[in-house]
Amino acid sequence: MKPFIVLALCCSFFCSRAIPLPYEFSDCDDPDVFRAVDAALQKYNGDRATGNQFALYVVMEAKRTAGPDPQFYMKYRILETSCAIEENKSWQHCHYKPSAEAQTGECTARVHMNDAEKTSNVSQDCKIFSDVSKIRITQVPCLGCYHPISSDSSQVSEILQKAIQKFNKEGDEPALFKLVEIKQAKRQVVAGWNYKIEYEIEETNCSKDQFPDLTPECRITSRGRVGKCEAKAYRNLQAEIKQIKNECKFPVEEPVHSAICPGCPRPIPRTSPELKELLKVSMEKYNSESNDDFYYKHGEIESATVQVVAGKNYEVKFRARKTNCSKKEFENLNEDCEATLDGASLSCEAQIYVIPWENKIIPKLNCSEERRLEFFARRPPGFTPFRSASPSHAAEDSQSPGKETKEDNGQEPEGKDRPESPHPRCPGKPWKQIMDLPDSPSFPREFTNEDLLPSAAENVDSATANEEEDFDLADALQ
Repeated sequence: MKPFIVLALCCSFFCSRAIPLPYEFSDCDDPDVFRAVDAALQKYNGDRATGNQFALYVVMEAKRTAGPDPQFYMKYRILETSCAIEENKSWQHCHYKPSAEAQTGECTARVHMNDAEKTSNVSQDCKIFSDVSKIRITQVPCLGCYHPISSDSSQVSEILQKAIQKFNKEGDEPALFKLVEIKQAKRQVVAGWNYKIEYEIEETNCSKDQFPDLTPECRITSRGRVGKCEAKAYRNLQAEIKQIKNECKFPVEEPVHSAICPGCPRPIPRTSPELKELLKVSMEKYNSESNDDFYYKHGEIESATVQVVAGKNYEVKFRARKTNCSKKEFENLNEDCEATLDGASLSCEAQIYVIPWENKIIPKLNCSEERRLEFFARRPPGFTPFRSASPSHAAEDSQSPGKETKEDNGQEPEGKDRPESPHPRCPGKPWKQIMDLPDSPSFPREFTNEDLLPSAAENVDSATANEEEDFDLADALQ
C-alpha cells in the first residue's frame, strides 16, 4: 500500500509542475483568433458601466498553443462605436463613431478557450487613448515587404553591436568608430526575419593599434569623421543572427575657396554644432504657428550653407517628424519627445538670419508634408467581418506566389531576400475600414439597402433600356 501512495504523490507533484505548452504564431485573420478576440472584447465591454462600446479595428499579433482547448495570446486595436453600453448590443452590429470623435485603444489579451464546454477564460489589459483625431490607413503593397520597427528593441541593439564590431575589425579606418544615432529600422518576415538598419557612427579617440575593441574610455572627438551606414542582417527561426552585411559611407567635404568669392554662400558640414541651436529656434517658431495638436522636431539635415553679410545668412534643408508630445500636455518641445514611426514627415527649407552682436536669430521657415498613399473607406451595413475566412479568399491565398527556387545545392544565394513564409500573416485586415466622406451634391446621403443592389449603369443594354426605366426594388428581392 505504501509504494502505491508514494507513487501517487510523485505523480501529483510532477503533474503540478508540468511545463506549459509553447506558443506558436497564428494568422491574424484566422477564424479561431477572431473567436478569441470576440470573447476578450465582449468581456471588456461587459466590465464597463458607462460610455460606448468598443469594436475590433485590427489584430496586430496572434499566438496560440497547439492541441485542444488552446490558449491564445493576442494584441489588437479597438475603436469606439456609437452603441451605448446600456443598449446591451453585440459590438459586431455597431458602427464606428466619426474618427474625429472616436476614442481608440490597444489591448493585450490571454484567452483560454474550452471547446468542449464552450467557455473561455480571459485576462487582458487595455489602454484607451482619447486624443486621437483621425485614424489613417496606409496601404501596404505586400505582406512580405519591410515594415518599420522600434529602434529601441533588443534585436536592433544586438545587430548593431555586431555590425559595428565587424566594421571596426575589417574596415580601413585607423581609429575605432562608435554608434551615434539610429536613423530607422525595418524588418521583413521571411523564413525567419530580415533586418535593414540605417545609422550613423563617429570617430573616437581610440586607435586600432592600441584598442582591439571599443571600451568605456573611447570617446567621440569634436573633429571626428561621421559615417552613414546601413546594416543588413538575417535572423533565423531560432533567433540566431546568421548573416550581417555592413556598408558605410563617409561624405567628402568640398574645399572652401573663400578667396574667390568672399561674399558668396559656402557649404558647411551637416554635423556642424552651430546648426543645432539654429534648427531648435526654427522648430520653436514652426510649432508656435502651426495648428497641429502635436509638436514636431527636426531630423536629418540634407544641406546647409552660410553667407557672411551684416551678420550671417544660413540656408538649411532638413526633415521634421511629428513627435508623441501633445501641445495640450506639454508647454514646449523637450528632450523626452520622440518622433513616432507612423507620424507625419515634413520637408523644410529654412532661411535663418543671425546677428551675433545682438544675440538675435531670425528664422523664416517653409515646410510641406511629404505625401503618403492613404485611403479612407467605409463598408456598407451588413458586411461580415469574417470574409477573409471564406472559401474564395482561401483559394486566392493558395494561388498567391510564396516559393522561390534555391540555388547552389539548396542554399539560398547571398544577398537575396528569402521567400515570404505562409505564416504568420500579421497585422490582419481591418475589421471595418474608416472614412469620413465630405458632403457634396453628388453624394449627400448615407448607405442604404439599395446600394447593395447592382448598379443600372453596369448592365445597360440598348435593347432593354426601356424596361430598366421601370425598375422596382421588389424585382431584385424576388
